[in-house]
Amino acid sequence: MSVFRGTARYYTRYRPAYPPELIERLAAAAGLDGTGRLLDLGTGPGLLAVALAPHVGEVVAVDPEPEMLAELPSGIRAVHARAEDVDESWGTLRLVTIGRAFHWMDGPVVLDRLARVTRQLALVADAHEDSEAQTALLEIARELLGERPAQQQPTVRYAEALARSPFSDVLEITVEVERTWTIEQLIGYAYSTSFASLQRVGDRREEFERTLRERLKPAYRERVPVDAVLGRSADCWQPRA
Repeated sequence: MSVFRGTARYYTRYRPAYPPELIERLAAAAGLDGTGRLLDLGTGPGLLAVALAPHVGEVVAVDPEPEMLAELPSGIRAVHARAEDVDESWGTLRLVTIGRAFHWMDGPVVLDRLARVTRQLALVADAHEDSEAQTALLEIARELLGERPAQQQPTVRYAEALARSPFSDVLEITVEVERTWTIEQLIGYAYSTSFASLQRVGDRREEFERTLRERLKPAYRERVPVDAVLGRSADCWQPRA
């Protein structure tokens, strides 16, 4: 069973959006000019795909969870697939993006397959450990529900992974944003995650929410970095048709 089953509507409502400044800087660094195709892997409900859509001619959003794809707005092409399924039949892409999802993928396989269809790959995310609110939430969830579901690459570092790949010309872009959280927002955020999805909480939902209200602060105000790591292939590289 998918660890994200049942999370889509919470993901859409409670996951933080990508900072507009980060999107603009990434689009500029990747040379996006309103044309070409963008592929967003592990798209979820399309937060990154939608943000970058104005900068390209077409967006293809891919996710293995149908409930996530159902949240995509019109104008975004939805594809039910895994990132590891990409091959030459998908055509040539101006840019491929992966937002908050690369750690769930078989990194070497995905990077090798993407090298056949694009010259540019951007890994975009922020980390739980940079947020006091999210760290506190994860600690409570771990106490009540056990260790979080296993990830394919739990310790992956984006810049290092790209530096070892065909996308070895690496540019790191960081934007610091201010976020505020209420307890209700953090409860909604919890249900968007793999570690505290409703299917994982099960019949302990009342206990889970009561514990969060008892132990979390009434509100959090924090500044956190959000990173886009853009990897580009050598100038002589050409995607295979």
